[in-house]
Amino acid sequence: MSLDNWDDLKFVLSMMRHGTMSAAARFLDTNVATVSRRIERVSQELGVPLFEKRGQAFVATESAKRLAEIGEEIEQKLRGAMATMKAGDRNTPVGIEIAAPPAVHHHYVLPRTRTMAHDLPNVRLTLTDKVYSQGLGEADIQVRIGRPEGGRLKARKFRDYNLSVYHGRDHVLDGQWIGLSQRYPDADLVREIYKDANASPTYRVDEMPMMLDMIQATGLPGVLPGFMAEETDEIVLADLPDNAISGELWIAYHETRHGDATLRSVVEWFCGA
Repeated sequence: MSLDNWDDLKFVLSMMRHGTMSAAARFLDTNVATVSRRIERVSQELGVPLFEKRGQAFVATESAKRLAEIGEEIEQKLRGAMATMKAGDRNTPVGIEIAAPPAVHHHYVLPRTRTMAHDLPNVRLTLTDKVYSQGLGEADIQVRIGRPEGGRLKARKFRDYNLSVYHGRDHVLDGQWIGLSQRYPDADLVREIYKDANASPTYRVDEMPMMLDMIQATGLPGVLPGFMAEETDEIVLADLPDNAISGELWIAYHETRHGDATLRSVVEWFCGA
């Protein structure tokens, strides 16, 4: 690749992260034609295809994955360097994006934002919902389900948790239940615990905070992490055998950011939750 065109890497990286040229174009504040042209230029210079069209989706080749790794490393190094330059001045804002499951944002971050504003006054948080994605994407820090495997990530265990079936205090189990959106692999997790549940849910919701709201509104059973169920006395743990599926939450960031004092202070703040 020509040194003059090294910024083409950001187009490859955005395609990897967003999956379509239109989504990559929206993120980069450009148009599809520009994204297509820049990716094609890289492909021609390398003499190998970067993405293969399969139906409506683009599938990355190994060459694209390797270039995206390089692009992500450059991006993270730049973020770290810029944060370090600003770190000496507590009046200069430093942006940090945290990607996490919505339940984590609602339970651990939102109630403590005033505390963070006091403890880390120069940090400007951006919160992004991300449940099952493996990579950091545009985020500086990811709180994810399970320990990261592979990649150049530093990881730290945040906490253990249990997923269990809860229902309204006055509800009598009658086969009805609430499921998650079918885009998630554990959309019907209720049925693994509640063996007499109907084949299909009465309702589906998109995220855990909405699950909590729906259980409170209808009384019907649904799966929640224990730390969310503790927030209210309107629901109770279902009297079912083996009503607990254990899991772990981990905090991850790119290894090139290990020397970034601002990022690490946010990680420490987070772990104090």
